[in-house]
Amino acid sequence: MNGILTQAEAERGRRQLVDDGYAVLPGVMPVDLLQDLRQWSDDVFKRLPVDPKYRYQGSDIHVTASRSWPADKQADAHHFADDIVERIIDQPRQLAICQSLGLESLRAHDSVILLSKPAFGPPLYWHQDYMNWNSPAAATPWPTKIFLSYYLTDTNRTNGCLRVIPGTHKRRIDLHDILPDAHGPVIQALEDFSHPAFLERTDSIDVPMRAGDLVIGDARLMHSAWPNQTDQRRTLILAWHDVFQFPLPPSWWTGDIPEAVSKADPGATYKPSRTPIGIPVRDPAN
Repeated sequence: MNGILTQAEAERGRRQLVDDGYAVLPGVMPVDLLQDLRQWSDDVFKRLPVDPKYRYQGSDIHVTASRSWPADKQADAHHFADDIVERIIDQPRQLAICQSLGLESLRAHDSVILLSKPAFGPPLYWHQDYMNWNSPAAATPWPTKIFLSYYLTDTNRTNGCLRVIPGTHKRRIDLHDILPDAHGPVIQALEDFSHPAFLERTDSIDVPMRAGDLVIGDARLMHSAWPNQTDQRRTLILAWHDVFQFPLPPSWWTGDIPEAVSKADPGATYKPSRTPIGIPVRDPAN
């Protein structure tokens, strides 16, 4: 992929993101950056073993672009700055693809999360990462917060590929009422793999990817990952972005707009919440 999508490819990717909650764009990351990230992440994990409390995620290391690191902030093992983050965030091919998809007003958080499932690591539980459920922004039929992620190795079910439940960013299912809040102490403490947080589901699909493929996901999407059954680490680089200017719809939007969104006060603030209450997950039929 040369970074410029055809109109058909762009419309297909945009439709998948809006309808299913995710889209995969192959071959986006340059080979030289991919190789540098492999070496860099290997160096990080040589000095920083995975904390057992992050065993399901694999790790939870937050790295900020040097340009955005506050001068008075003290770095630690899990939060530090590195110039390589700018290379990830500012990739010309990635930016061109996002523009082709119509991801308007895209605003990077200027940091990445390094998530590495070690050899023979356990599965990642089902969860959604949205933290603004008390806001009418939760009801938008388009995304307002997305992740842009890359695996540094080819992934499949054997080494812990991503799995998703398409449409759960706007369709409520049983897991929304069962799961503890994502990444909180309750779900991190689970030991029973027969818990619904870990089960295989008939409404889920695997998303195997090649190293350097870009996956874009709506923060509201229910997703998880298979266990790593190999003797090699499986590493993911994830960067959060805000997109579009709530409550305004994308310029290309032609569908209905929920009343909670159209009448929202853009200046209002809401208490953050990971629990999908307040504004319910929309039924796509409505």
